[in-house]
Amino acid sequence: MTPILAHLIGDFLFQNDFMQKKTTSHWHCFVHIIFYTLPFLFTGLLWWQIFLIALQHYLQDRYGWALVWQTWTRQTPADKYPMGRFVVDQVLHIVFITGIASL
Repeated sequence: MTPILAHLIGDFLFQNDFMQKKTTSHWHCFVHIIFYTLPFLFTGLLWWQIFLIALQHYLQDRYGWALVWQTWTRQTPADKYPMGRFVVDQVLHIVFITGIASL
């Protein structure tokens, strides 16, 4: 399984309503990361690569790095482009995963 496929499975197929509170609760985010990380066990990545991907995913989801990026780069606000934050969030995850997987 590729790391990008593992990301898509973990972030979309394994996420439920309980985990949607990940931006306001460390516990909900931690549970999301546990389920998110499971598909990465079938990618052939080393333990430390999986750990770094999980850590980055936790920090980004919990602390809203996508919104920080959009604010810093002065991108179109969410009220004018609602999908913008989602797209930025996914691109940040995929760029990080790709970088770590290439090490």
